[in-house]
Amino acid sequence: QDPIAAAWPCGLGDRLGQRAAFAMLSPVARQLRLRSAPGLRAAAAQLGPPAGHAGEGGRSWLPQARFATTVFNVKPRKGETGGEQTLFVVGLNEGKFFGQDGAEEGLKLLERVAEQQGPKYNLLFSLTERELNTLEEDHKIKNQRLTPSRDLEGQRNCEFIPIIQAGMIDKSGRRALGRILRTTQGHVAWQLWKNPREAIKLFWAYWKRKQHKNVACREFWSKHFPVCSHAYFEENSELIVIRTAELMTAAHSQGKDSTWVLLVSNQYFQPVAERLNLMLDAGAPEKMGSTDFSRHLRERATELCAEVPDLTALLLFVYLGFPILLVQSVWYGFERVWYNSGAHDKVFVPEYRD
Repeated sequence: QDPIAAAWPCGLGDRLGQRAAFAMLSPVARQLRLRSAPGLRAAAAQLGPPAGHAGEGGRSWLPQARFATTVFNVKPRKGETGGEQTLFVVGLNEGKFFGQDGAEEGLKLLERVAEQQGPKYNLLFSLTERELNTLEEDHKIKNQRLTPSRDLEGQRNCEFIPIIQAGMIDKSGRRALGRILRTTQGHVAWQLWKNPREAIKLFWAYWKRKQHKNVACREFWSKHFPVCSHAYFEENSELIVIRTAELMTAAHSQGKDSTWVLLVSNQYFQPVAERLNLMLDAGAPEKMGSTDFSRHLRERATELCAEVPDLTALLLFVYLGFPILLVQSVWYGFERVWYNSGAHDKVFVPEYRD
């Protein structure tokens, strides 16, 4: 039986079914030491840095483990009792369900969170709103069960589907944080237009695009296309972080304790974790209470989502269509000169018959 589909036989409330199912899965939870933690805060402490790292402020930790999982904790401001924010970040490999960097890690994290707080958690995704809505429409839950992974293999963004369905069973909040494709395409095309050297290198890189996935994908494009890849990976990652911080700031200002689970593609995980580590530092509680901080987030998000002219068609004409037209014109010109000069008849002597 598919262990992912069996993990939520009757929703997250069926603990016996979950424990039996998760015994079949890989020991990632034991590596994280989540199962031995007495509660969610203790789990965050076990995942967090050494004691005293962040004092009364935010606490964050970039793990040394090979799988992509990290946690951030923002405590209430001094004198307040509510508003603690806990953020788990999980990186997923494309099309992977089991093992490290697979959907099962996210499911096990949700199981542990639900054990401590019930279905009072919020799911955040690096997907666009259109992608999330499409996945929710195409993969609705049936009989409170997840779709078997064998039925999901090969589908676009299939690694997110089990976690989305788990959130649907628990009726938890689900938000898409990614930038729409049209805006991203416009930003990348604009950078290619301003950097002809990188645009020319696309001729050979195009044939290698499928050879690199997940972390290797970001490393490949960042190495050979540092300017244009920044518009894709870094800007998308920054927008995901900003939108996450805005949601956490709103809950923190209301004095509402909240748990957030952010699931991102592993091509974004490292820049997202690094930016969160800088933003949710020891001074995070004071930042979240500042109007300047919120205004800065809004202004930067507006810049990242600004519409720019999409020069994709112009780039295709200049770097693909124009060279083809030039080669064609040169060939026709050479052919005309060849025939008009009589060189063709001298090289290929015509045969005359009586």
